[in-house]
Amino acid sequence: MDKCTLIVVPHPQGSVRTFRLGRWHLRLYIGALGILCLSCCMLGLTIGKLLHQSRQLSNLHAVNERLRSDIDSQAEQIEQFAAEMESLIQFEGQIRDLTGVPPRRSAADDTRQGGQGGGEYSGEEGVGPLAETSFFNNPMRMSWPLSILMVEVRYRKDTFRELIDVVTRERERLASTPCIWPVDAPDAWISSGFGYREDPLNGKRLFHEGIDVVAPVKSPVRATADGVVTFAGWDAGLGWLLTINHGYGYKTRYGHNHKLLVKKGQRVRRGDVIALEGSTGRTTGPHVHYEVICNGEKVNPYRYLVN
Repeated sequence: MDKCTLIVVPHPQGSVRTFRLGRWHLRLYIGALGILCLSCCMLGLTIGKLLHQSRQLSNLHAVNERLRSDIDSQAEQIEQFAAEMESLIQFEGQIRDLTGVPPRRSAADDTRQGGQGGGEYSGEEGVGPLAETSFFNNPMRMSWPLSILMVEVRYRKDTFRELIDVVTRERERLASTPCIWPVDAPDAWISSGFGYREDPLNGKRLFHEGIDVVAPVKSPVRATADGVVTFAGWDAGLGWLLTINHGYGYKTRYGHNHKLLVKKGQRVRRGDVIALEGSTGRTTGPHVHYEVICNGEKVNPYRYLVN
């Protein structure tokens, strides 16, 4: 096809126009039309990408705002966490003062003593993530990572376990220390003290290894501390006799009882009724012969009658 005719029919009032196009004109117009269509497609794709990127940027901005808000909230929580940790450390210090347990420094201080280095610490004494003297008073403490605070939390758990062990041992030691009157009677009194005296039966000067507590017959005799009964039976001199091992080097003995209420191997608590006062064995009248033995040595029981 060498030529083609293009007829344009306008509105009814217009005249018909005819255009004759050669082959090269036709190719030119078709090429131009193709380029125009291709350009329109590329422009549409570009506008679509720009709109998509714009929406992505808008979403990213919204996400950044939410993240910034979350970071601010977490920073505030970490600040509160650090303040609570400061109070916890101060509280631990007060407990150590009360119990006489030597103070411990922070986890950061103990770590530096191990010879580890790094650019985060200045190397000065007391300067570190959670050193009591500097970290909590440092307005820049939020620059320290949360992981350091978690290390301190685990460290403090260990220090409180140490305090619990100390307090538990001290409570057990106190519970095992004789400290009450062995006879539960309002009118109980000491008729003979600890030390040398004239024996009431033969008049000889002998060492009295305990105290004699006088009270009405069958008055309750009580364990003066927690422990285990190691002897419950008859003794030629002390009659019906009880011996209690309290641990921590303490033992107590209760003699001249009317009746024993516990058996060998039985565990007792301070204040438990273990016998009834009597006048058995070598005695001039009803009373309880009470002895305290500390680390194998008989000591003056009067020092342990705190009530």
